[in-house]
Amino acid sequence: MNADVVIVGGGIIGCATAIHLLRAEPTLRVTVVEPDPGYRLAATPRASGGIRQLFSLPENIALSQYTLDVIAHWTDFAGPDAPELLWRPNGYLFIAAERDAPRLATALDTQIRHGVRAEWLEPSELATRFPVLNVRDLAGGVFSADDGWLDPWAMLQGMLNAAQRLGARLVKDRVAGLTMQGTVVRTADLVSGGRLAADAFVNAAGCWAPDLAAGVGMPVPVEPMRRLEHQVHSPADMSGLPFVKDVHGLAIRPQGGGLSVGLVDFDHAGGFDLDVDHGHFDRAVWPALAHRIPALDQLRLKATTAGLYDQNRLDGNMIIGNHPGTVDNLHLACGFSGHGLMHAPGVGRALSELVLYGEFRTIDLSRFTYHRVVNHTPYAETGIR
Repeated sequence: MNADVVIVGGGIIGCATAIHLLRAEPTLRVTVVEPDPGYRLAATPRASGGIRQLFSLPENIALSQYTLDVIAHWTDFAGPDAPELLWRPNGYLFIAAERDAPRLATALDTQIRHGVRAEWLEPSELATRFPVLNVRDLAGGVFSADDGWLDPWAMLQGMLNAAQRLGARLVKDRVAGLTMQGTVVRTADLVSGGRLAADAFVNAAGCWAPDLAAGVGMPVPVEPMRRLEHQVHSPADMSGLPFVKDVHGLAIRPQGGGLSVGLVDFDHAGGFDLDVDHGHFDRAVWPALAHRIPALDQLRLKATTAGLYDQNRLDGNMIIGNHPGTVDNLHLACGFSGHGLMHAPGVGRALSELVLYGEFRTIDLSRFTYHRVVNHTPYAETGIR
């Protein structure tokens, strides 16, 4: 089978790439290979759905701003029959104690310079605006009113449907490896025994991307890392809360009749571990949650789900692009470390620009390319991850 572009991975990054490619060049033959069209193991359906501009790096801010634009014009982007995103613009709130507050303040300066509508809140202001929060140990926080969260499954399905409507061909199969000639990938070899020949290839296989990349001489410091999300019910009304995060990894947002809560353990061993640690909530999450929201003395744990980050152990940011002189026509996109859904529209657009023009034309993501892996030069967030 022949194509102009083969995208390995039909998750939200792969679908966004297909959309932008076909919008730019409607006659392109784009094939997307996805072994799990039900997305049982994919990261996106298990994501929190948060979209925030509270980053310290200008590129991440710009990517989130583009996603907010897509949300605002969702049916223009994904089509009139696109599922409702269930967008909740409650805002984002980053909080910190005295030791970590300067990092938030420095990042806030960058955010404001790049057009983010964000503000610093003193502890007294936090207590007035969000009275359920315990602020006694806080030095302040940053609130961004335009941010919020959505339904990850709706966004994924909307993008998948849009990609297919534009002409992308979805192949249910798994890419076993890539065959090269010199510095050029010639075919994607499928588990079924078939082959896909193309002029350009995109590796957007999420947690499975590193193995495929290593097979063509692009080792990346990315591995799957388990994250647990807990849904809790509380008799107290928490629906007006923003998405709250602190520097220690605690994340809280309203959901249903209660909250969705996570406390990411970034030191958790890598691997495809989707086992639910049923003691994690009582052991680690409940003490942190009860400290921050003392009113939750009668909460009830309803469910715990496990998902995977494609965690970049170098610096926690995505790796995008090719390895010139080693692999010229394969562009990688992985290592999103929890920001894949949030930045998928802009990453898809960036990948389409690399494939079609050989350069970034909208958001310059040069500092996220593979060269920093080769040179071991991290480019990390200095604020909350």
